[in-house]
Amino acid sequence: MDVVLEKKKAFQAKHVILIACLTALALIVWLFMQPTAAVRVDAADIWVGQVHQGDMEQTVSGFGSLKSKTTRLLTSYSNATVDEILLRPGAIVTPDSIILRLFDPEIDQAVKDAERTLTQSKNQFLQLEINQKRELLSQESALEVLRSSLESAELEVNAQSQLIEQGIVSNIDYQRSLLLQRQLTRRLEIEQKRVTQLAGLHEANLAIAQSNIKAQEEALALVTQTQQRLVVKAGIAGVMQSLSVELGQSVAPGQQLAQVGSMSQLYALINIPQSNMQSVNLNQNVEIDTRSGVIEGHVSRIEPLVTNGSVQVEVTLDGALTDNARPELNIAGKIFIGTLRDVLYVQKPINTKPDSEGVLFRISDTGKEAFATQLQYGAETKNTIQIVSGASVNQRFILSDMSRWKEHAALSITQ
Repeated sequence: MDVVLEKKKAFQAKHVILIACLTALALIVWLFMQPTAAVRVDAADIWVGQVHQGDMEQTVSGFGSLKSKTTRLLTSYSNATVDEILLRPGAIVTPDSIILRLFDPEIDQAVKDAERTLTQSKNQFLQLEINQKRELLSQESALEVLRSSLESAELEVNAQSQLIEQGIVSNIDYQRSLLLQRQLTRRLEIEQKRVTQLAGLHEANLAIAQSNIKAQEEALALVTQTQQRLVVKAGIAGVMQSLSVELGQSVAPGQQLAQVGSMSQLYALINIPQSNMQSVNLNQNVEIDTRSGVIEGHVSRIEPLVTNGSVQVEVTLDGALTDNARPELNIAGKIFIGTLRDVLYVQKPINTKPDSEGVLFRISDTGKEAFATQLQYGAETKNTIQIVSGASVNQRFILSDMSRWKEHAALSITQ
């Protein structure tokens, strides 16, 4: 009798265990089939945004740098060697600031040769002037002797004209005196012309010599200027933007040495993705962020070419410059392309594109559940996107990436 009772109890125990296993399995299957119970997300792991209604300022953003309106490119004027570098990029300069010194022995020798040639030309001019004065004095002296001879001949003629009537002087002697007077008169006229022509010839010779001196002075000024340019100065007030050579480097004529830009007159050059350029136009307002403040401006030029998928947009700065504004400073630019009035918008969800459809999980009023909701998107800004349909103001949506739950209609949010 005791044996039968033990077997019956063992059978009942096994039956209970089997029923319990079947019940647990059924519960697991039921839970798996229920989305609100099966998919749970932690509230700390999701990014939530609220729908707002109002004006949405449309902007296009890009990055770039500030540029100088006034720049000076410093180049070499001769074959030279970089002898000394005094300033590096970023240094504040004045027009007389020395950036570097070059060395060219041929230029130094050319200056000495030009100085020597100029000195010789000046000496030749002085010698020519002395010789001409001596020649002119000699001619004037001969002219005075001839003038004295003429005066003597005139006296002789006057005296004989009174004595010929008295028979004291023969007619032939008188005629000889008249002939001599006429000859001396003609000679005097000729010599006077010669002196006048000689003075003009002297003046022309001096002018030629003077022009030769001027040419030598210009040649000396040219090589001296080239020599002075071996000391490379900034030329304008501003900041040194770049240095293209190193100490001891040989440079050729026309080779770039450095670049200097002004600090007071700047403009911005920003790169805008080609896909956003269809809305960018001239004269649109722009905000330039220098990380030390914002500078107001407007679009003044749009580069027609596309480089690496971007278009360069030039911005004229209308507002006051920030304290850190300088050439080549990296900046962020925001172009205002328009305003949408009284629309619904939300912070831009992950993996969302404008003018498209998408699914977001809308959080219930209790905050414990979220339901998949179909939305129609419109225009976008840098941080927000317009909601055309599918949502109402103040509703909250999960904006983080929920692609792994896209097959579920609802989620359970745990705190």
